[in-house]
Amino acid sequence: MSGPQFLGLLGILVFGSLVGAQPPAEESAPPLLAPELQRLPPVSLPAAVPEEVVQPPAEPTPAAPEAKPAAKPWTGSFKLGLDGSEGNSEVLNFRFGFDAKRNTKAKVVTLDLDYHKSMSEDAETANRAFFDWRFERFLDQSHWTSFVHGTVDYDEFKVFDVRVTADFGLGYYLVKTEKTSFVTRFGSGVSREIGGPDESYVPEAVFGLDFEHRLNKRQKFTASTEYTPDTTGMNDFRLQTEAGWEALIDEEMNLSLKLNVRDRYDSTPNGAKCNDFDYSAVLLWKF
Repeated sequence: MSGPQFLGLLGILVFGSLVGAQPPAEESAPPLLAPELQRLPPVSLPAAVPEEVVQPPAEPTPAAPEAKPAAKPWTGSFKLGLDGSEGNSEVLNFRFGFDAKRNTKAKVVTLDLDYHKSMSEDAETANRAFFDWRFERFLDQSHWTSFVHGTVDYDEFKVFDVRVTADFGLGYYLVKTEKTSFVTRFGSGVSREIGGPDESYVPEAVFGLDFEHRLNKRQKFTASTEYTPDTTGMNDFRLQTEAGWEALIDEEMNLSLKLNVRDRYDSTPNGAKCNDFDYSAVLLWKF
């Protein structure tokens, strides 16, 4: 064999070995799902729900305190008493009046009217009206007070027609609680009797005590005394003392029963008796 022929045969063998040495084509991987499952529509999974953030429980809001009912600017009562008899004797006793009070942290205002008339055998035995007023102001929220006070006293059976008084001064509360008050007062003033033998103005000193105690929700006790001497002659004076007990008898109608006694002493009665003692039992209608 000639040289060129040998070289050509060698080239054919080398080329054939190179072609036979190429790796076989990779076989495709078998499907993961069966053909039946591959034909099902794709299922869309729901979006991931974010983890709920747990909030700490809110602290309860404290309930607002119930508002207290507004206090009445005025309190008071109308009073009425009536009794009598007919037959062997004819007697009629009639009493009417009212009282009112305005009490605040800074001041106290009181008004009191009492009218009394008595008939016996068609003859008057009593016909009297008494009006008392007082304005009192606390000094710098202390137990000290300043006051202005006055009275109008009408009595058909006195030697004068009307006695008018006016006074002012200072007071001090020895006790002042929701149940009990006890105050002492002192000052000066003037009085005048109109329609009597002496209508001059009389200068007077004033000394007084007022006590009030609420026994319970339905009962109250009051007492007062006032001494007014003539400053030009201390032997001439007036002294008035009063005490009363009050009991609630009908809460729905605001009806109360009041028993009261009052003694008035005048050292210069001008021919009349020095003492006038008065007692009463009246119904009170509160407002």
